[in-house]
Amino acid sequence: MKPDHEPTPHPAEGGDSGAGTWHTNQFAGGAPYPTRHYTHVDCGDHGSRYLELPAESLQIIRAIHEAAHAVIALAGGAHLHHTKIDKPGSPGDTAGATGICGLTDSQSVAAYCAAGERADDRWLRDNGLWTARRAVCVEIGARADRQTLLALNSHVGFGDTDIHYQAVHDLADRLIDQHWDQITTLAGHLVERLYLDGSDVATLTEIDGPACTCGRSAARRQARRPWRCWIPAPRPATRWHRR
Repeated sequence: MKPDHEPTPHPAEGGDSGAGTWHTNQFAGGAPYPTRHYTHVDCGDHGSRYLELPAESLQIIRAIHEAAHAVIALAGGAHLHHTKIDKPGSPGDTAGATGICGLTDSQSVAAYCAAGERADDRWLRDNGLWTARRAVCVEIGARADRQTLLALNSHVGFGDTDIHYQAVHDLADRLIDQHWDQITTLAGHLVERLYLDGSDVATLTEIDGPACTCGRSAARRQARRPWRCWIPAPRPATRWHRR
């Protein structure tokens, strides 16, 4: 954190702020990182080290994150290639990936981007593990998701654009409420198996997505290394989420 940064006013730690009082006392990638929750602790670029969860719970929350991306993508009309999480204790800052194509509706893309962090926040609350510090860590852990949406839609921002990111959170929350049972079911299988392809997910969630629009589904399993791209521009294309 930059020592000369002046944090925004904040409520007592543990508060849940509305759209008008997001905070900028955290830094990620060398820039202020707006958060709807507040903690005085500098959570760094990734935040996971401050989650302070047992290894088993950390693996579950990773699975919840990717399962939420997968389910909300399917619900929005995407084709799902796969969803995966890394083995417990794997090195590196990323913990999972979800590959999709054909997601073009702007609201569905927004919900997909925010689904991981909002599902993580809900899981912490449902299991009596929520603290403001962990909530901030979850938000910072979704940095790549937020950057993707902000790059795709210049109307979304944090008080300086037409659409506040709070509205994106609210949209994701509503869809997560509708599909929570499917998300938790999928996450349970993901913890056990680490990797699920689109047909596995369709069977487990009973959401049958459309056909692949990019032509890469068949080649996916033979690839030695996953191909990377991001969420689609406004035409059918293949994109990956990786955090």
